[in-house]
Amino acid sequence: MKFLNLRYDFDWGIPFREPFLGWLITGVELTLLIAAVTAVLSLIIGTGLAIARVSRFKFLNIPARIYVEIVRNIPGLFWLLFFYFVFPEILPFGLGDKLHAYSKYSVVAGILGLTVDNSAYVSDIVRTGLLSVPRGRIEAAVSTGLNRLQQLRHIILPEAFRTILPPLGSRMIHNFKNSSLCMAIAAPELTWATQQVESITFRGLEVTIFATIFYIALSLIMAALLIRLEKHLNIDLTSIKGQQT
Repeated sequence: MKFLNLRYDFDWGIPFREPFLGWLITGVELTLLIAAVTAVLSLIIGTGLAIARVSRFKFLNIPARIYVEIVRNIPGLFWLLFFYFVFPEILPFGLGDKLHAYSKYSVVAGILGLTVDNSAYVSDIVRTGLLSVPRGRIEAAVSTGLNRLQQLRHIILPEAFRTILPPLGSRMIHNFKNSSLCMAIAAPELTWATQQVESITFRGLEVTIFATIFYIALSLIMAALLIRLEKHLNIDLTSIKGQQT
């Protein structure tokens, strides 16, 4: 089949033949799993780091700041390689050998690496939201007798969420696309699966196009859900930008 006068005969049946179809389905499932788990973990860790960074206690503030500065200045791919190749070697009591023997360790290493990388950027976003909460509301919470934990839970975090939602959503979409980096450590996600099909059939253009459509479609769906949530919460992006400047 000729397409756009290219000297290439497309075979659109390749992605639907076995074992290629099974590889691609597994790749899609693992891509979604990696993206979802890293999003949740990085949100939890990033929020904890952000709270520590705005804390007045130096034993919390300084380690959190060091962590974020180190991680932000190292490429995300490094952390995938670190957790896959280096991390098992520094574990005691033979734990590294057990990890290497675990057939799914490449997926685990990918999740760990992406979580470390993404949590630093999430921390910056959440920290900006925490600092944007008007001082008057915090003082009002103090005057009602709320302790610091109650202030965070009932006043600060809910208020900050409205500010951080747009950039946080964009970061999570970026994290989803970063799942393709796991190909470097042989995690059988979608990009790895497309490369395997190409290495066997020497006709990877068809599956690459399908993978590209998948990434674009899911990114657009995530963006649409984010916009819908912003409208539901009546988030005024103009006012948020004004607060940050």
